Amino acid sequence: MNKWLKRTMIVLAAVAGFVILASVAATLYALVGYRKTWDVPLPATRASTDSSAIARGRYIVYGPGRCADCHSPDSTRPQLFLGQEVPLIGGPGEHTYLGTWSAPNLTPDSATGIGAVSDGQLARMMRHGVNREGRIGLPFMDAFADLTEEDLIAVLSFLRSLPPQPGVPPKPQLNLLGKITLSYFIQPYAPRTTLREKLTPEPSVRYGEYLANTLGGCGACHTARSLKTGEYLSPFFSGGLAFHSHLHPDTVYVSPNLTPDSATGRITAWSEQDFMQRFRAGLLIPDAPMPWGGFSRMTDDDLRALYRYLRSLAPVHHETGPTIQHVHGQAAG
Repeated sequence: MNKWLKRTMIVLAAVAGFVILASVAATLYALVGYRKTWDVPLPATRASTDSSAIARGRYIVYGPGRCADCHSPDSTRPQLFLGQEVPLIGGPGEHTYLGTWSAPNLTPDSATGIGAVSDGQLARMMRHGVNREGRIGLPFMDAFADLTEEDLIAVLSFLRSLPPQPGVPPKPQLNLLGKITLSYFIQPYAPRTTLREKLTPEPSVRYGEYLANTLGGCGACHTARSLKTGEYLSPFFSGGLAFHSHLHPDTVYVSPNLTPDSATGRITAWSEQDFMQRFRAGLLIPDAPMPWGGFSRMTDDDLRALYRYLRSLAPVHHETGPTIQHVHGQAAG
């Protein structure tokens, strides 16, 4: 054998061996690394017994915050779609390519809910995505990192005012890909801005920005993003994120472009009244992922603020196609 060929084969074998060993080491770390704890201080946020704070918290939780969409059982979906209040006793198991996830019981039950969780631990979960044990999960609630302190207090105050109810949702089960994702790609998040000063609800662009980016989290669904890392792949609010239908395996729902682009923006031709009427109509397409129930509870002024903010965005030309599409590429309607 030619000595140069022999040396080349030795080098390639060594490289292959190194790659295999590194992959094994990385996988072994992921099997335990996903459970690592993070040293994130507890915020000083404390719940209040003030009636106005509790009322504000109720509006956020069952309205634009849409907490019940994840933290209530499947059996309550008919009421939820109508914008009714349902028990926050934990959600069903959601099966994803990373494993099975479920949202916990938010009532102050000491055994199965948040009764044994401190206000600081709850606030840290909302601000940073770190739970009571100091561990993280996927950033499902990263938009809430930017809640005003007053609104965070309001949410905690309302949850503390609820009657304790037992409820044990399915235990989360990560597969190997989920463990790798948490070990290497997910970190505690933080407010994208300094803690906001108190914001007065009013039909303004400024308050609409808060509704769209924080309370409502509109950009999280109306922006194309990687389902592996959560990274956004297109400009905010330009649409393109696909949701698989639970009722029709061959169907996906694609979030529309909300920017005022004249050619591809879904609501560009809508008047403010058109926008409000659509929200008041609620769920029109069974199985649609848009949480119309909670949004239908929003006040007129909040809807005006949201509309005015979306109209103020820079137009983004991004063709997302029909909202309802076949998975093989043909539009379903």
